[in-house]
Amino acid sequence: MAATMVPNKILQCIQRGETALGLTLREPSGQLVELAGRCGLDFVSFDAQHDTWTPAEMGAMCRIADPYGMTVSTRIPDGAESTILSYLDRGVRVITIPNLLTGQEARDLVKYSFFAPLGLRSATSIATMHGQVGGDHVRLFQEVNANTIIVPQLESIVSLENIDDILAVDGIDYFGAGAEDMAQSLGLPGEPQHPRVAETYDKIKAKLHAAGKRMFGEVAASISPFDLTRDAIADLLQQHGRHTKLGW
Repeated sequence: MAATMVPNKILQCIQRGETALGLTLREPSGQLVELAGRCGLDFVSFDAQHDTWTPAEMGAMCRIADPYGMTVSTRIPDGAESTILSYLDRGVRVITIPNLLTGQEARDLVKYSFFAPLGLRSATSIATMHGQVGGDHVRLFQEVNANTIIVPQLESIVSLENIDDILAVDGIDYFGAGAEDMAQSLGLPGEPQHPRVAETYDKIKAKLHAAGKRMFGEVAASISPFDLTRDAIADLLQQHGRHTKLGW
């Protein structure tokens, strides 16, 4: 019998030549995940690097998102094998990994994130097994691989120095940015808008495009309720002759 896992909606959008649309959440809210699904968004994303999302919370969010066909995307704390497995095993389909520096690190990320023959991901969680029926593990592992996206962030000048080796690694088609950290690596702390940061990313993008790869932001876009609320509060205060006390 065929496997029955929920397809990666972001990949479906990319294949149709559409931009995948999503919601980025900073705090746990099953209600907002459900709202996003009912409205027809393609994905919901979370940041477990700078916020406090645990793998268990991600599993709960996946169980809410899956019935709506929404893909769950999470930036995880680091690229360790145990960290990657903790989030993928709970149903996350897209993981963003901070600060990729070398080709060897890229090869390790692929090894930890995909089942053979592409990688050697440890098999496997109950949540993953729920994606199949009839005991067809071969088909299941193939479908899991086909619906998993890893998005390493290129946020250091060292990434550019090693970009050719990084791009030679099979299994990574999309990359993330990180202007604040790129600025720090260039000796420009606190200056993410500096022209040298933009120039560095222009060089990276040129390399990516020549290799048939893209920045993740070129294929997906999202809104953040936190940012929208912050801006709405500032507008409300301004309408009544007051100003926000927030400096960013």
